[in-house]
Amino acid sequence: NLTDNTWLYGSNYEWIKETVMNGRQNQMPAQQGRLSEDQIQILAAYVYSLSN
Repeated sequence: NLTDNTWLYGSNYEWIKETVMNGRQNQMPAQQGRLSEDQIQILAAYVYSLSN
């Protein structure tokens, strides 16, 4: 659930961006190389905005 304040992997924009770029083993594939830097920043900002 991305809309509450309980986060498994960080709770700030930078940690979310890192997760999007590098993924999480057996949970989420890395998006670096698949998305542009701008797209990663926009996606991380959107995910962060869901709970803030």
